[in-house]
Amino acid sequence: MYLKEIQLENFKSFGKRVRIPFLPGFTAITGPNGSGKSNIVDAILFILGVRSPKMVRAERLTDLIHKGEKDADYCKVSLVFDNSDRIIPVESDEVVLTRKIRKAPLPNNPSNYYSYFYINGKAASLNEFVELLSAASISENCIVQQGDVTAVVEMGGVQRRRIIDEIAGIAEFDAEIEKAKKEREEVERNLEHIEIILGEIRKQIRQLKKDRDDAIKYREIEKQLKRHEAMLAYKKRVEIEREINEVNKQIESYERSKKSLEEEAKKLKKKYNELVLEFQEIEDKIAGMGGEELIEVKNKIDLLKEELIKSKEKINYYRMEIAENDGEIKEIESKLGKIEKEIKRFEKEIKGLEKRKGEKEKELQNLREQLQKLKKEVEQSDEISMNIGREIAKLRKSLMEKKEREHEINLEKDRIAQQKNGLIAQFNEAKEKKESFETELNEIESEIREARRKEKEKHKNKERLENKLFQLKKEEAEINDRIRELDKQIIYLQRELAKLRAKEDMASFSQATRAILEARDNGIIKGIHGSVAELATVEEKYAKAIEVAAGRRAEAIVVEDDGVAAKCIEYLKKNNLGRATFLPLNKLMAGKPRGKALLAVRHENAIGFAIDLVKYDSRYHAAFWYVFGDTIVVKDMDTARELMGGVRIVTLDGDIIEASGAITGRRKHGSKSHIQCS
Repeated sequence: MYLKEIQLENFKSFGKRVRIPFLPGFTAITGPNGSGKSNIVDAILFILGVRSPKMVRAERLTDLIHKGEKDADYCKVSLVFDNSDRIIPVESDEVVLTRKIRKAPLPNNPSNYYSYFYINGKAASLNEFVELLSAASISENCIVQQGDVTAVVEMGGVQRRRIIDEIAGIAEFDAEIEKAKKEREEVERNLEHIEIILGEIRKQIRQLKKDRDDAIKYREIEKQLKRHEAMLAYKKRVEIEREINEVNKQIESYERSKKSLEEEAKKLKKKYNELVLEFQEIEDKIAGMGGEELIEVKNKIDLLKEELIKSKEKINYYRMEIAENDGEIKEIESKLGKIEKEIKRFEKEIKGLEKRKGEKEKELQNLREQLQKLKKEVEQSDEISMNIGREIAKLRKSLMEKKEREHEINLEKDRIAQQKNGLIAQFNEAKEKKESFETELNEIESEIREARRKEKEKHKNKERLENKLFQLKKEEAEINDRIRELDKQIIYLQRELAKLRAKEDMASFSQATRAILEARDNGIIKGIHGSVAELATVEEKYAKAIEVAAGRRAEAIVVEDDGVAAKCIEYLKKNNLGRATFLPLNKLMAGKPRGKALLAVRHENAIGFAIDLVKYDSRYHAAFWYVFGDTIVVKDMDTARELMGGVRIVTLDGDIIEASGAITGRRKHGSKSHIQCS
């Protein structure tokens, strides 16, 4: 890739369309002062995306537009790059980057303008320009302007380090790391906010459920109360009706007895009157009789008197009987009055109960409406909870991806930093040579000035010194070329180092595992997620314990389903590559810690379950359960011995005690861990 051509139109001193071609290799542009040499450099900077007009020696970007007899209202610059090697990520042998400035004055802003960007004739943006050029390691820093070399020499260590970071591409990673950190903080803040909202919703749901339960309980109690009240009222009514019937029967009986007694009393009274008349007649007859007739009459009178007395007694008895019956009738009538009052009271109570029943039915209807409303709110809250749960899952997944990206960037930064130190050493060496050459150059220039003063006397010496100056400048250019060549070699070595490290990681796996991972990387078999070791990260302090706990199971390969596993096994058999363990995600089942393990993990020197100390994507949980199960990590062997028996334990030093009681001792110089450390 190289700059093939510059096209300028109405740019600074170039008032018409100008094409400046460049050939492969070194190109020099010469000419008198004011001929436009620096404007060509400004045109290149203009395309490379400068944001400050001062970098192209202008107060405003509109000052770049050519001013002549007739002022133009726009300027345009195009850079044509040869891209036959595809260093610029565009599928074209030529890449043309064009930028155009057009005046667009406004009443309140006469210097207003619009800026346009084009890639191969298609509209684009400044960011697309920068991203495209960054991919090819091209930026405004590639242009060394007047005074830049002196500024680099005179600047402090921090500023120089910053420039080297930009050249090495580390500054871009710093920005990505900072961006990832901010995004992670934002996600964590969102998670905290969502947890608060979820807490409030859970409280509301609990209250709504309590209100619903209270309403259901109230409704049930109210039904029971109404049922009991109705049963009580019905029972009282039946009893009262029965008492009323009995009283009515007694009254009818007493009425009949009273009527019978009154008729009997009338008969007796009539008979009594007849006897009194008869007695009077007899007394009258006695007054006119004497002798035996008188005795006979007296006997009759005595008999009549006895009969009269009996009749009187009978009348008195009947009168007493009637009086008693009248008393009973009055008592019954009084009792009947009370019963009627009780009936009225019960009728009043029944009316009150019916009124209360209507009110309760209204309350029940209101409660039913409230219950329906509560049900809707509960359903809505359930739906909200589900949505929030899904959002939390997305945010957690995003956070995990950001953390993984941050980890990758940090690793990349560390690798580049190591190679950067070598670059800095070479740069310092080149700088020292350059300083030496500059010192010598200054001396030569002094000699040249002296030689010019004595030109007639030292003409030959002047030519020698000028030749030497040319030679030194040539050497300086060669050194700069060498520095650029070293930069390319550093980039190449960085790529080779990454490849070697990948090969080194794979070399520690078995032949079968390496073959399957290579088949995945080469696209031979789809659906291979990777080895367990590739899919996990662990903190450095737990690395040894986790490595020992995983053992050879860390080489187990996670695949999408049992169909992919079958393809992998067939591939191994076909190529006679050995055996490997496959973990199909659609068939694996995660287990739960046993009771013994749950008790042991509570020990003060127990760090936790090994599976909880490993970071991995949640969809691989069943695979990691297969590897670690309920293995517990503890601080030391004393703790392991105290807890041993029925539970698998590993110490931080790598000693392991199986559930059966078998103990495997520490490995002071173990093999390199497959699992990445965070």
